[in-house]
Amino acid sequence: MLLKGVDDHQVQGRVDITRTFDGDELNREYIFGLFADPAHVSLVGVPISYSITQFTANDNIASATTVVTFNATTFGVLVPVTIDTWIEFNADGKITQYDATFRWFEYLLDFLVEGVATKINATSPDQAVAYVSDILAKTICATHDKYCTGSDQQYSDNNACYDFLTKSVRFGKSYELGRNTLLCREVHEHMVQFHPDVHCPHIGPTGGGYCVDDMTYGQTVLQKYFDDSWVPFGYGSDQNVWLKS
Repeated sequence: MLLKGVDDHQVQGRVDITRTFDGDELNREYIFGLFADPAHVSLVGVPISYSITQFTANDNIASATTVVTFNATTFGVLVPVTIDTWIEFNADGKITQYDATFRWFEYLLDFLVEGVATKINATSPDQAVAYVSDILAKTICATHDKYCTGSDQQYSDNNACYDFLTKSVRFGKSYELGRNTLLCREVHEHMVQFHPDVHCPHIGPTGGGYCVDDMTYGQTVLQKYFDDSWVPFGYGSDQNVWLKS
C-alpha cells in the first residue's frame, strides 16, 4: 500500500471493527505496525500468506476480498481471516482513502477464545476470557511502563494499570476494538513504541479519543466520513453531498 508520499490530510481509512484513521503517518503505523512482530502478544499475529478471491475495479477505485492467513503465535494457531476492502487511488497510484471490513470477525474471536479454553482446560468461556485478559493487560502495562513516561504517563504504576484494564473496562465484543475496551487498547498498544505522545493516551484510562464509547449504533452506520465518493466517473456527486453534509 503506497501511503508514503501522500499529503497527510489526504489519507482516510476506516476499519469496521475499530474506527477511522486520518493521515498518512497514522495509517502507516496502524497498517504496518499492528502486524509486524511475530514475537509480540497479539490477537491475530502476523500475516504469512494471502489469496485474493474476489476483485473488481472501476476508474481509480478497486474493491477486493482477500483471505489472509495469520500466524497467531500467542495462541499457537494459523487462522484465515477474510478482509473486504474498497480502495481509492490518486493519479500517482497512491492510496487516498480505504474502507475495510473484517468478515466473520465475531466467529474468529470466539474461535480464539475457545482454543484458549481447550488449552487451559477451562470449564467456562469466562475463564478463557479472563486468561486472555490477563495476558493482554500485562502486555499493555509493560509497554506503558517502557514508553509512557514523563508527560506521556497514563497510570501511576503497573498495578494501577493492570487493575484498570482487568476491572474497570470490559474485555470487548468483536465490534468493539474502537470502543472503551481492553481489546481496543490491545490494538493501540502495538503503536505506542512509534509515537508515545500520540498513542499512550489510547491505552490509558481516557482512551485518548479512540478507545471511547462516543458513538451509538446509528451514528456508526450513518457516519459521514469520506471526502470522496465511492461511485466512480463523477456519478457519486450526490453521494458526496450526503456524506459530508
